[in-house]
Amino acid sequence: RYNNRTYRIDDIAWDMNPQCTFKCHDGSEIRFMDYYQKQYNLTIRDTEQPLLVNKPKKRLRTRGQQAPQAASEEAEKICLIPELSCMTGLTDDTRSDFRAMKDIAAHTRLTPGDRVTALRKFVERIRSCKEAQAEFDSWGLMIDPDILNVTGRQLKGELILLKSKSVVAGAEADWSRELMKEHMITAVPLQSWVIAFTKKDQRNALEFVKMLQKVGPPMGMEVKEPMVLELKDDRTETFIRSIRDNLTPAVQLVVVVQPTSRDDRYSAIKKLCCVESPVPSQVINGRTIAQSQKLRSITQKIALQVNCKLGGELWALEIPLKNLMVIGIDVYHDKSKGRSVGGFVASVNTSSTRWYSRVCFQLPGQELMDGLCTCFTASLRKYHDVNNCLPDRIVVFRDGVGDGQMKIVEEYEVEQLQKCFLTFSPDYKPKMSVVVVQKRINTRLLQVQVDTFLAYGNNVLWH
Repeated sequence: RYNNRTYRIDDIAWDMNPQCTFKCHDGSEIRFMDYYQKQYNLTIRDTEQPLLVNKPKKRLRTRGQQAPQAASEEAEKICLIPELSCMTGLTDDTRSDFRAMKDIAAHTRLTPGDRVTALRKFVERIRSCKEAQAEFDSWGLMIDPDILNVTGRQLKGELILLKSKSVVAGAEADWSRELMKEHMITAVPLQSWVIAFTKKDQRNALEFVKMLQKVGPPMGMEVKEPMVLELKDDRTETFIRSIRDNLTPAVQLVVVVQPTSRDDRYSAIKKLCCVESPVPSQVINGRTIAQSQKLRSITQKIALQVNCKLGGELWALEIPLKNLMVIGIDVYHDKSKGRSVGGFVASVNTSSTRWYSRVCFQLPGQELMDGLCTCFTASLRKYHDVNNCLPDRIVVFRDGVGDGQMKIVEEYEVEQLQKCFLTFSPDYKPKMSVVVVQKRINTRLLQVQVDTFLAYGNNVLWH
């Protein structure tokens, strides 16, 4: 309220209150209540309230984000007064209010025309302000009065291939309605599965089962009755013990309806189902399936996810290139453990609907590219096993790359990937393209028709 800054609350200091002191930048000590009175002319009424603790990340500290800090060995923590703070974001009640969310969307989701109008007004304000114009002149800069017009090529809509029908994706790239009525390319029957829930979510969970059995057959997916596990409480140990006791080699899927969203419980369930006793799993928040008017559409989307996890194929595209392998690489950096994890997927069939996947871990002092090369070589072997030949063309989509790492990818990683070809034959030299994917770009491309801005560009763009 007093400095318009946003802080993430990491802890509560129950042993501190506004009467405690902290060290200023000049080394002197001052009470929190005196600091706010002197700096912001704010009087703290409750002198016994505990303090909120924020532990800023390094990049925020370098930006000069300052607030009263505790004078202790934890000098990097920022203490805030609850009385002078207010929560940000939207409450669950607000999110479930359709009218409120619609009003918010009118301001946050601008149409292309409204966005252009706002930009033009902003530019006009700058150009009409003498002080701002003088500042730009001192730097030798000039703002164009209008947005940039470029000539582009509009691609035709993609043809989506289902099992016995094909549909055009359309301008919105949405074919979900047709998908719900037609069979998927490969639908895996769900014959032996388990669903676990607490007594609180019993009605919603059973309604979900009935809806899944109803929406599955039109998509070609047969759904049998599940083994129902009603838990006595929502403790993580109860979920884990109940699932572990009922897992058999015949179980195809484990569905868990959790009453609230908790990272520790979710992680424990995924660890059990991915590491200890590998089995496909689907975790659903009870609130997600609690709204009866949305249950059908939500269940249909879950059914698609489940079919993929069971090894099914939803749809395909018309790909003119033959013997093509598509690869996706992303990297997660775990700062707490000082290591990185690389995720690697590669298509192994002509329609790019079946994939080979692996992960690799970068230990301290080890080059992550070593692990990615191992994954790349293994994926080529898998492609050969499936098709009895190696791919002629390879397209690699590389994510997890910052602006400062572009040269490394260009000069080092591409060369390392190409060396993997020598593993198979000195004469094996397929065509390979590497595309670096970045989401943090500010470019907005708008389609114009007779001075009217119709929509944002939704095709893949070379940026």
